[in-house]
Amino acid sequence: MRPHFRRTAAALACVLLSTSPGSAATSPDPWRLTREVMPLAQAVELTLDPAKDDYTGRVRIDVVAAAPFQSFRLHALGPVIGTATLTDPAGNATPLAHQVTRADLGLVTLTAPAQLPAGHYQLQADFTARYTRDGLGLYKTVSRGDPYLFTQFEDSHARKAFPCWDEPAFKINWQLTLTVPENLEAVANAPVARESRAGGMKTLHFGRTPPMSSYLVALAVGPLEYVPVPDQGVPGHIITPRRQSALAAEAVRLAPPILARLEEYFGIPYPYAKLDQIAVPEYVYGAMENAGLVTYTDRLLLMDPARPSFSARRRLANVMAHEIAHMWFGDLVTMEWWDDLWLNESFADWICAKVVDQQYPEFRIGIQQSKEIKGAMRSDALPSITAIRRPVTAETDLAQLADELTYSKGKGILSMVENWIGPAQFRAAMQAYFRKHSWGNTQANDLWDAFSSVSGDDITALLSAYIEKPGVPLVSLAFEPDGRLRLSQRRFTNLGDPAAPGQWQVPVVLTWSKQGRLHRERLLLKAETATYAVPGLADADWIYPNAGEAGYYRWSLPAEHNLRLARHAANLPPLERVGLLDNNSALFAAGLIEGDAYLALLTASGRDEDPDVIASVLEGIGGLHGTFVTAELEPAYRAYRASILRPVLDRIGLQPRAGEPDYVAPLRGTLYGTLGTDIADPAVVAECRRLAALYLENPRQVDASLAYVALSVTAFHGDAALFETLQAALEQAATPAQRAAFIGALGGFRDPALVRRALDYSLTPALNSTEFLSVLLGSRGRSGASGREDLRELCIRWMMDNYDAIAAKAPAEYLARLISVAGGTDPAAFERVRAFLQSPGRRSEYGDVVIAKAADRLAARQRLKAKEQASIARYLTTFPGRLPHDE
Repeated sequence: MRPHFRRTAAALACVLLSTSPGSAATSPDPWRLTREVMPLAQAVELTLDPAKDDYTGRVRIDVVAAAPFQSFRLHALGPVIGTATLTDPAGNATPLAHQVTRADLGLVTLTAPAQLPAGHYQLQADFTARYTRDGLGLYKTVSRGDPYLFTQFEDSHARKAFPCWDEPAFKINWQLTLTVPENLEAVANAPVARESRAGGMKTLHFGRTPPMSSYLVALAVGPLEYVPVPDQGVPGHIITPRRQSALAAEAVRLAPPILARLEEYFGIPYPYAKLDQIAVPEYVYGAMENAGLVTYTDRLLLMDPARPSFSARRRLANVMAHEIAHMWFGDLVTMEWWDDLWLNESFADWICAKVVDQQYPEFRIGIQQSKEIKGAMRSDALPSITAIRRPVTAETDLAQLADELTYSKGKGILSMVENWIGPAQFRAAMQAYFRKHSWGNTQANDLWDAFSSVSGDDITALLSAYIEKPGVPLVSLAFEPDGRLRLSQRRFTNLGDPAAPGQWQVPVVLTWSKQGRLHRERLLLKAETATYAVPGLADADWIYPNAGEAGYYRWSLPAEHNLRLARHAANLPPLERVGLLDNNSALFAAGLIEGDAYLALLTASGRDEDPDVIASVLEGIGGLHGTFVTAELEPAYRAYRASILRPVLDRIGLQPRAGEPDYVAPLRGTLYGTLGTDIADPAVVAECRRLAALYLENPRQVDASLAYVALSVTAFHGDAALFETLQAALEQAATPAQRAAFIGALGGFRDPALVRRALDYSLTPALNSTEFLSVLLGSRGRSGASGREDLRELCIRWMMDNYDAIAAKAPAEYLARLISVAGGTDPAAFERVRAFLQSPGRRSEYGDVVIAKAADRLAARQRLKAKEQASIARYLTTFPGRLPHDE
């Protein structure tokens, strides 16, 4: 544990006043904390019993004032302060009055009877509070009959648990003391330093942490079980709820090599005294990087060791690498303010692909990450989108910051920088950045300065347009008569969206082939148009304009070069073949290629043998349904879809074959789902019924990668008897994965009476606050895939009738997802749901953001439908029912 060195009051105040964005001198935000009095370290003493609904506590906070003062502010949103005193080094105690300054933000002003001199003090405050039940703050949940306490403090929820300075720039030492029933376990960020017992209770004194922000403080209390993680290099456990420790084996296996890879990359040993990772049965998010105590939703961290699915193992490796990476980027070095949250999250996402691909190449995380970046590009093309770095005030609904741009545009930008300056220089810059800023706070420019210093390039100038403005560039390639390459750029927009300004410094990296020899060219496009002499490029056999998918841009080629690339697509690695399909999908959405040309590429790619390429083909074909497939066109569309899918399933087989790569499994599940529901392939439906029956008898009899989809397909064709069987199985599920599978199946019925039954059941205590909405959203999904507008209407009506109960049960930010109940194809249904959700009492800042993006997507699809409906219909109705080369 890093020692804490106490600065003088004046010196520390000067540092904070000059660097912190919330200081009165630099911030116009009146609701940010000011610096009259600032914390140095905080001790928190809590008496906690999960069987109760409330608790008591005390905080002792070492503070410093650089100038005479009488009042100051901190946060307490929920805790009711009883008495508060300020004691100077001589032992003189001054009582403080407390007054709520802004209740919704939890701002509390503490005031002394008279002005006090500058210097060091200790603030002590006693308080009472109630556990929250919405998964945020210090909250209570009941799982399998046992009550537990867990915490989720990011972004601004520590204030709900105890009084504190709840902004990331206040980075201090913490020390927790928890008094709990002696038959329960308690964990926190640091190891237990000492323990005492009395009167049926035990008091655990946890060690002092290194400096960290309040949002990284964490604790848990309940009948927990511990599984040691050997060979990790630092003490640690996988911690589970009661009777779940047997499900921790895969997490125990993954953690040590992932940690070792991260330590190697950063060149800095893991910075905390321990690394515990805990499974939480009711959790708003997927996981959270609390220093020394990473929290995960239980269905992510825990799995049956006998038959863990490939997808579950890959997902856990990815998330685990992301969260442990935060121990350096986010915890050791922390953003000053929430406007740089995107950099925290995008860096952790970026590096997890690097370390997982190195350690577990069979997971193919790089391809998955690239697809996520392309998903961010789709959002980045919307008219309502904002910059990735957005103005954030104390009043901002921070839930909206954790979107696809925060995670995936950010990692796309970082991939582009690494590709441009080279992996060695990128890593050297990262290590220099951490050496300089360890245990401190930074802004994004501090990282760009490190890149610029090491590489010699002006990285700040290169990235400014990507970060400070919305949008994605479209880079068009053309050739002058003398063979020189002409690059031009504009902001990419979907068909019919208004043209928007935008100019970037675009690092373009081309791969091209001539006479079987590969070449690579790096070009920096700074102006709207520029020409470059690249000998031999104009008559290349093929050109791929985004080598390694590392550039954050769309691209277009001249028609002749498009044909050459299509003919030679098999020469591209799978990552670029997936990227080619995605880029063509974007050009189709922009109206830059015709529908029949787009479908011809999808059809030709249907013969590809790579599972990830085929998955992209299926996504493209599936994306046609809601927009273009009318009732009259449905038979032709199903026949076309089946002609692509069924040969793939025949090739890979209904069941896994000996020696097949693990990464084939997700594709087989996708094929089961589509062929078993929309197409109702008899062989697939029969196989799903067989597997579902085996799973209900004994889950270990079924390959885990097929269990979820087999249950869902069976439910799609199921009756009331099956509904009752699944409901009973859910209530007796032995693992989080089984529970998730049964909930998913309950959302998959298409009999309206059973859909309503499932929706009503979701509001009962049998489903917790973070899982019940999956039934509604799953049922809504059935209406889109199967053409059942009556089911969509049923779900809309049910949501409106039960909105108050939904809002009372779900975490507030989940409510923004309810716009998806309208579907994305019917403007009238969308407008009705939008009006309902944006009416007084239901409207939220985050909800408005989600609804605006959904409206943009719907409008773009309607315009594309008007342009391309005839072309799509012609292709589908004249398709011969076989793929190229089938003759």
